[in-house]
Amino acid sequence: MMKIGIVPFYDGLLNNKLFDITDCNLNADNLITPYFEIKEKLKDTYDINTIDKYSDLQDVDCVLFFYLDYKLLLRCIKNGVKKLVYFAWEPEVVDERHSKKNLKKIESFFDAIMTWNDDIVDNIKYFKINYPYFFDKLISVCTIEEFNKKKLLVNISGNKFSSHKSELYSERLKVIRFYEQGCGDTFELYGRGWSKGMRTFKGECLRKSDVYRNFKFALCLENMCNVNGYITEKIFDCFISGVVPVYWGANNVLNYIPKECYIDYPKFNNICELDNFLSSMTYQDYVKYIDNINRYLQSSKKDLFTSSFFCESMAIVLQKEFCKRGKANIWKLNYYRIYYVIKGILKKVDVV
Repeated sequence: MMKIGIVPFYDGLLNNKLFDITDCNLNADNLITPYFEIKEKLKDTYDINTIDKYSDLQDVDCVLFFYLDYKLLLRCIKNGVKKLVYFAWEPEVVDERHSKKNLKKIESFFDAIMTWNDDIVDNIKYFKINYPYFFDKLISVCTIEEFNKKKLLVNISGNKFSSHKSELYSERLKVIRFYEQGCGDTFELYGRGWSKGMRTFKGECLRKSDVYRNFKFALCLENMCNVNGYITEKIFDCFISGVVPVYWGANNVLNYIPKECYIDYPKFNNICELDNFLSSMTYQDYVKYIDNINRYLQSSKKDLFTSSFFCESMAIVLQKEFCKRGKANIWKLNYYRIYYVIKGILKKVDVV
Protein backbone atom coordinates (compact mmCIF):
# COMPACT_ATOMS: atom_id res chain seq x y z
CA MET A 1 0.00 0.00 0.00
CA MET A 2 1.35 3.41 -0.98
CA LYS A 3 2.14 5.59 2.02
CA ILE A 4 1.23 9.26 1.65
CA GLY A 5 2.13 12.08 4.02
CA ILE A 6 0.29 15.39 3.98
CA VAL A 7 1.83 18.66 5.10
CA PRO A 8 -1.37 20.38 6.31
CA PHE A 9 -2.35 24.02 6.02
CA TYR A 10 -1.10 24.77 9.55
CA ASP A 11 0.40 22.90 12.51
CA GLY A 12 -2.92 22.64 14.35
CA LEU A 13 -3.96 20.04 11.77
CA LEU A 14 -0.99 17.73 12.42
CA ASN A 15 -1.42 14.46 14.33
CA ASN A 16 -4.16 13.59 11.81
CA LYS A 17 -6.37 16.41 13.08
CA LEU A 18 -6.85 17.24 9.39
CA PHE A 19 -9.27 14.29 9.33
CA ASP A 20 -10.87 14.74 12.77
CA ILE A 21 -14.48 15.60 11.99
CA THR A 22 -15.40 15.26 15.68
CA ASP A 23 -13.52 18.45 16.54
CA CYS A 24 -16.26 21.08 16.40
CA ASN A 25 -13.82 23.99 16.25
CA LEU A 26 -11.64 22.60 13.45
CA ASN A 27 -14.63 21.27 11.54
CA ALA A 28 -16.89 24.30 11.79
CA ASP A 29 -19.03 24.48 8.64
CA ASN A 30 -17.71 20.98 7.75
CA LEU A 31 -14.47 22.60 6.65
CA ILE A 32 -12.33 19.48 7.07
CA THR A 33 -15.02 16.89 6.32
CA PRO A 34 -13.88 16.62 2.65
CA TYR A 35 -10.40 15.55 3.80
CA PHE A 36 -11.89 12.90 6.08
CA GLU A 37 -13.90 11.67 3.09
CA ILE A 38 -10.79 11.60 0.90
CA LYS A 39 -8.89 9.52 3.45
CA GLU A 40 -11.83 7.10 3.76
CA LYS A 41 -12.43 6.74 0.02
CA LEU A 42 -8.78 5.99 -0.72
CA LYS A 43 -7.99 3.86 2.34
CA ASP A 44 -7.93 0.56 0.42
CA THR A 45 -5.21 1.84 -1.90
CA TYR A 46 -3.38 4.59 -0.02
CA ASP A 47 -2.36 4.95 3.61
CA ILE A 48 -2.88 8.69 4.11
CA ASN A 49 -1.72 10.52 7.24
CA THR A 50 -0.35 13.90 8.18
CA ILE A 51 3.40 13.91 7.72
CA ASP A 52 4.24 13.88 11.45
CA LYS A 53 2.76 10.36 11.79
CA TYR A 54 5.76 8.96 9.89
CA SER A 55 8.92 8.64 11.96
CA ASP A 56 11.09 7.92 8.92
CA LEU A 57 10.61 9.80 5.64
CA GLN A 58 12.29 6.93 3.79
CA ASP A 59 9.12 4.94 4.47
CA VAL A 60 6.97 7.55 2.70
CA ASP A 61 6.18 7.09 -0.99
CA CYS A 62 4.67 10.53 -1.60
CA VAL A 63 4.40 13.83 0.24
CA LEU A 64 1.56 16.25 -0.52
CA PHE A 65 2.43 19.81 0.42
CA PHE A 66 -0.75 21.72 1.29
CA TYR A 67 1.68 24.26 2.76
CA LEU A 68 5.21 24.93 1.49
CA ASP A 69 7.48 23.94 4.37
CA TYR A 70 10.86 24.38 2.71
CA LYS A 71 12.78 22.69 5.55
CA LEU A 72 10.62 19.60 5.20
CA LEU A 73 11.06 19.79 1.43
CA LEU A 74 14.81 19.56 1.97
CA ARG A 75 14.38 16.55 4.24
CA CYS A 76 12.22 14.85 1.63
CA ILE A 77 14.91 15.39 -0.98
CA LYS A 78 17.61 14.11 1.36
CA ASN A 79 15.60 10.98 2.17
CA GLY A 80 14.75 10.25 -1.44
CA VAL A 81 10.97 10.53 -1.23
CA LYS A 82 9.77 9.22 -4.59
CA LYS A 83 7.04 11.72 -5.32
CA LEU A 84 6.52 15.32 -4.16
CA VAL A 85 3.32 17.18 -4.99
CA TYR A 86 2.55 20.81 -4.20
CA PHE A 87 -0.96 22.20 -3.81
CA ALA A 88 -1.17 25.88 -4.76
CA TRP A 89 -4.37 26.53 -2.83
CA GLU A 90 -4.34 30.26 -2.29
CA PRO A 91 -4.38 32.90 -5.04
CA GLU A 92 -1.38 35.17 -5.43
CA VAL A 93 -3.23 37.93 -3.56
CA VAL A 94 -2.81 35.76 -0.45
CA ASP A 95 0.40 33.92 -1.35
CA GLU A 96 2.83 35.53 -3.80
CA ARG A 97 4.44 32.15 -4.50
CA HIS A 98 1.36 31.23 -6.50
CA SER A 99 1.69 33.71 -9.31
CA LYS A 100 2.49 32.02 -12.60
CA LYS A 101 5.96 33.57 -12.55
CA ASN A 102 6.80 32.44 -9.02
CA LEU A 103 5.40 28.93 -9.46
CA LYS A 104 7.82 28.51 -12.36
CA LYS A 105 10.67 29.20 -9.94
CA ILE A 106 9.75 26.32 -7.63
CA GLU A 107 8.15 23.83 -10.02
CA SER A 108 11.37 21.88 -10.56
CA PHE A 109 11.34 20.75 -6.92
CA PHE A 110 8.03 18.91 -7.39
CA ASP A 111 6.75 16.16 -9.64
CA ALA A 112 3.41 17.91 -9.96
CA ILE A 113 1.62 21.06 -8.88
CA MET A 114 -2.11 20.91 -8.21
CA THR A 115 -3.98 24.13 -8.91
CA TRP A 116 -7.47 25.52 -9.47
CA ASN A 117 -6.01 27.99 -11.99
CA ASP A 118 -7.46 26.98 -15.36
CA ASP A 119 -4.96 29.18 -17.19
CA ILE A 120 -1.90 27.16 -16.19
CA VAL A 121 -3.24 23.58 -16.12
CA ASP A 122 -1.32 21.55 -18.73
CA ASN A 123 -1.68 17.97 -17.34
CA ILE A 124 2.08 17.63 -17.55
CA LYS A 125 3.33 19.58 -14.54
CA TYR A 126 0.17 21.44 -13.51
CA PHE A 127 -3.00 19.49 -12.75
CA LYS A 128 -6.53 20.68 -12.05
CA ILE A 129 -8.13 20.53 -8.62
CA ASN A 130 -11.02 22.38 -7.05
CA TYR A 131 -11.58 23.24 -3.43
CA PRO A 132 -13.38 20.11 -2.14
CA TYR A 133 -16.71 20.79 -0.43
CA PHE A 134 -19.11 18.72 1.67
CA PHE A 135 -22.58 19.01 0.17
CA ASP A 136 -24.76 17.49 2.86
CA LYS A 137 -28.25 18.78 2.17
CA LEU A 138 -30.72 20.64 0.02
CA ILE A 139 -32.27 23.83 1.32
CA SER A 140 -35.86 24.57 2.18
CA VAL A 141 -37.71 27.52 0.70
CA CYS A 142 -38.58 30.12 3.31
CA THR A 143 -42.18 31.24 3.69
CA ILE A 144 -43.15 34.79 2.82
CA GLU A 145 -43.44 35.50 6.56
CA GLU A 146 -39.88 34.23 7.12
CA PHE A 147 -38.68 36.21 4.11
CA ASN A 148 -40.10 39.43 5.53
CA LYS A 149 -38.40 38.83 8.89
CA LYS A 150 -34.94 38.31 7.39
CA LYS A 151 -32.45 41.17 7.32
CA LEU A 152 -31.10 42.26 3.97
CA LEU A 153 -27.36 41.62 3.67
CA VAL A 154 -24.49 40.13 5.67
CA ASN A 155 -20.73 39.87 5.23
CA ILE A 156 -18.66 37.20 6.99
CA SER A 157 -14.93 37.60 6.42
CA GLY A 158 -11.70 38.64 8.08
CA ASN A 159 -10.37 42.16 7.80
CA LYS A 160 -7.51 41.74 5.33
CA PHE A 161 -5.37 43.88 3.06
CA SER A 162 -3.40 43.43 -0.14
CA SER A 163 -1.71 45.77 -2.59
CA HIS A 164 -2.30 43.39 -5.50
CA LYS A 165 -4.16 45.01 -8.39
CA SER A 166 -6.80 42.26 -8.49
CA GLU A 167 -7.55 42.02 -4.77
CA LEU A 168 -11.16 42.29 -3.59
CA TYR A 169 -10.58 43.15 0.07
CA SER A 170 -10.97 46.85 -0.71
CA GLU A 171 -14.26 46.16 -2.50
CA ARG A 172 -15.62 44.50 0.63
CA LEU A 173 -14.59 47.58 2.57
CA LYS A 174 -16.52 49.83 0.19
CA VAL A 175 -19.69 47.86 0.86
CA ILE A 176 -19.11 47.85 4.60
CA ARG A 177 -18.49 51.61 4.68
CA PHE A 178 -21.63 52.24 2.63
CA TYR A 179 -23.76 50.56 5.28
CA GLU A 180 -21.72 51.96 8.17
CA GLN A 181 -22.68 55.44 6.99
CA GLY A 182 -26.36 54.54 6.66
CA CYS A 183 -28.91 54.82 9.38
CA GLY A 184 -30.69 51.48 8.99
CA ASP A 185 -29.95 48.03 10.39
CA THR A 186 -30.27 46.04 7.18
CA PHE A 187 -26.58 45.02 7.07
CA GLU A 188 -24.40 43.15 9.57
CA LEU A 189 -20.68 42.36 9.62
CA TYR A 190 -19.04 39.28 11.18
CA GLY A 191 -15.47 38.01 11.24
CA ARG A 192 -12.02 38.52 12.70
CA GLY A 193 -9.93 41.65 12.77
CA TRP A 194 -12.72 44.23 12.60
CA SER A 195 -13.03 47.13 15.01
CA LYS A 196 -15.55 46.47 17.76
CA GLY A 197 -16.53 50.12 17.49
CA MET A 198 -18.03 49.64 14.03
CA ARG A 199 -21.79 50.09 14.08
CA THR A 200 -22.52 47.08 11.89
CA PHE A 201 -20.00 44.71 13.51
CA LYS A 202 -21.64 41.88 15.45
CA GLY A 203 -18.61 39.77 16.38
CA GLU A 204 -17.10 36.51 15.18
CA CYS A 205 -19.12 33.42 14.33
CA LEU A 206 -18.20 29.75 14.63
CA ARG A 207 -20.65 28.54 11.97
CA LYS A 208 -21.61 30.68 9.02
CA SER A 209 -24.90 28.84 8.60
CA ASP A 210 -26.08 30.04 12.03
CA VAL A 211 -25.77 33.62 10.79
CA TYR A 212 -26.71 33.20 7.15
CA ARG A 213 -30.16 31.81 7.90
CA ASN A 214 -31.19 35.21 9.26
CA PHE A 215 -30.44 37.06 6.00
CA LYS A 216 -31.74 37.19 2.43
CA PHE A 217 -28.37 37.89 0.82
CA ALA A 218 -24.69 37.41 1.63
CA LEU A 219 -21.78 39.40 0.23
CA CYS A 220 -19.64 36.73 -1.40
CA LEU A 221 -16.48 38.34 -2.77
CA GLU A 222 -13.50 36.06 -3.31
CA ASN A 223 -10.06 37.29 -2.28
CA MET A 224 -9.21 37.92 -5.92
CA CYS A 225 -10.83 38.61 -9.30
CA ASN A 226 -9.48 38.49 -12.88
CA VAL A 227 -8.59 34.80 -12.59
CA ASN A 228 -10.12 31.62 -13.99
CA GLY A 229 -11.14 28.61 -11.93
CA TYR A 230 -10.86 30.25 -8.49
CA ILE A 231 -14.08 29.14 -6.79
CA THR A 232 -13.88 28.49 -3.06
CA GLU A 233 -16.19 27.40 -0.26
CA LYS A 234 -17.57 30.93 0.06
CA ILE A 235 -20.32 30.55 -2.53
CA PHE A 236 -21.20 27.01 -1.43
CA ASP A 237 -21.50 28.07 2.21
CA CYS A 238 -24.19 30.46 1.00
CA PHE A 239 -25.95 27.81 -1.07
CA ILE A 240 -26.35 25.21 1.67
CA SER A 241 -27.39 27.87 4.19
CA GLY A 242 -30.25 29.09 2.01
CA VAL A 243 -28.91 32.59 1.45
CA VAL A 244 -28.46 34.11 -2.01
CA PRO A 245 -24.83 35.12 -2.67
CA VAL A 246 -23.84 38.47 -4.15
CA TYR A 247 -20.81 37.12 -5.97
CA TRP A 248 -17.58 38.34 -7.53
CA GLY A 249 -14.57 36.16 -8.16
CA ALA A 250 -13.60 33.85 -11.02
CA ASN A 251 -14.02 35.33 -14.49
CA ASN A 252 -15.28 31.99 -15.78
CA VAL A 253 -17.63 31.16 -12.90
CA LEU A 254 -20.38 30.47 -15.47
CA ASN A 255 -18.41 27.41 -16.58
CA TYR A 256 -19.08 25.97 -13.15
CA ILE A 257 -22.19 27.60 -11.65
CA PRO A 258 -25.31 28.88 -13.48
CA LYS A 259 -25.85 32.64 -13.37
CA GLU A 260 -29.38 32.11 -12.01
CA CYS A 261 -27.91 30.94 -8.69
CA TYR A 262 -26.30 34.20 -7.61
CA ILE A 263 -26.35 37.97 -8.02
CA ASP A 264 -23.50 39.28 -10.14
CA TYR A 265 -21.81 42.03 -8.12
CA PRO A 266 -19.80 43.62 -11.00
CA LYS A 267 -22.92 44.35 -13.05
CA PHE A 268 -23.91 47.18 -10.68
CA ASN A 269 -22.52 50.64 -11.26
CA ASN A 270 -22.32 51.42 -7.55
CA ILE A 271 -23.29 50.05 -4.15
CA CYS A 272 -26.38 52.25 -3.92
CA GLU A 273 -27.66 50.61 -7.10
CA LEU A 274 -26.96 47.17 -5.63
CA ASP A 275 -28.74 48.08 -2.40
CA ASN A 276 -31.81 49.25 -4.31
CA PHE A 277 -31.87 46.02 -6.30
CA LEU A 278 -31.65 43.85 -3.19
CA SER A 279 -34.13 45.91 -1.18
CA SER A 280 -36.77 45.87 -3.90
CA MET A 281 -36.62 42.15 -4.70
CA THR A 282 -39.98 40.45 -4.25
CA TYR A 283 -40.53 37.19 -2.44
CA GLN A 284 -41.45 35.51 -5.73
CA ASP A 285 -38.19 36.56 -7.41
CA TYR A 286 -36.18 35.57 -4.35
CA VAL A 287 -37.67 32.08 -4.35
CA LYS A 288 -36.56 31.67 -7.97
CA TYR A 289 -32.94 32.06 -6.85
CA ILE A 290 -33.42 29.47 -4.08
CA ASP A 291 -35.07 27.04 -6.51
CA ASN A 292 -32.17 27.49 -8.95
CA ILE A 293 -29.67 26.84 -6.17
CA ASN A 294 -31.48 23.63 -5.24
CA ARG A 295 -31.45 22.52 -8.86
CA TYR A 296 -27.71 23.11 -8.97
CA LEU A 297 -27.19 21.15 -5.73
CA GLN A 298 -29.06 18.21 -7.26
CA SER A 299 -27.14 18.38 -10.54
CA SER A 300 -23.87 16.79 -11.63
CA LYS A 301 -22.33 20.27 -12.08
CA LYS A 302 -21.59 20.48 -8.37
CA ASP A 303 -19.70 17.16 -8.49
CA LEU A 304 -16.57 19.01 -9.64
CA PHE A 305 -16.30 20.36 -6.09
CA THR A 306 -16.88 17.11 -4.21
CA SER A 307 -14.33 14.94 -2.44
CA SER A 308 -14.93 12.29 -5.12
CA PHE A 309 -13.67 14.57 -7.88
CA PHE A 310 -10.73 15.56 -5.69
CA CYS A 311 -9.87 11.87 -5.21
CA GLU A 312 -10.02 11.28 -8.96
CA SER A 313 -7.76 14.25 -9.63
CA MET A 314 -5.29 13.19 -6.97
CA ALA A 315 -5.26 9.56 -8.14
CA ILE A 316 -4.21 10.66 -11.62
CA VAL A 317 -1.11 12.30 -10.19
CA LEU A 318 -0.37 9.53 -7.68
CA GLN A 319 -0.48 6.87 -10.40
CA LYS A 320 1.36 8.87 -13.05
CA GLU A 321 4.98 8.14 -13.83
CA PHE A 322 6.96 11.38 -13.91
CA CYS A 323 10.34 12.17 -15.32
CA LYS A 324 13.03 12.82 -12.76
CA ARG A 325 12.30 15.99 -10.82
CA GLY A 326 14.14 19.05 -11.91
CA LYS A 327 16.37 18.45 -14.87
CA ALA A 328 18.55 21.20 -13.52
CA ASN A 329 21.98 20.22 -12.26
CA ILE A 330 21.08 21.06 -8.66
CA TRP A 331 19.95 17.45 -8.12
CA LYS A 332 23.54 16.33 -8.62
CA LEU A 333 24.68 18.45 -5.71
CA ASN A 334 24.98 17.20 -2.15
CA TYR A 335 22.32 17.92 0.47
CA TYR A 336 23.89 21.09 1.85
CA ARG A 337 24.35 22.62 -1.59
CA ILE A 338 20.71 21.80 -2.40
CA TYR A 339 19.71 23.50 0.86
CA TYR A 340 21.27 26.78 -0.19
CA VAL A 341 19.98 26.55 -3.76
CA ILE A 342 16.38 26.06 -2.58
CA LYS A 343 16.70 28.68 0.11
CA GLY A 344 18.00 31.15 -2.45
CA ILE A 345 15.11 30.49 -4.82
CA LEU A 346 12.53 30.75 -2.07
CA LYS A 347 13.99 34.07 -0.97
CA LYS A 348 13.25 35.39 -4.44
CA VAL A 349 9.57 34.60 -3.96
CA ASP A 350 9.41 36.06 -0.44
CA VAL A 351 9.17 32.76 1.41
CA VAL A 352 12.13 33.15 3.78
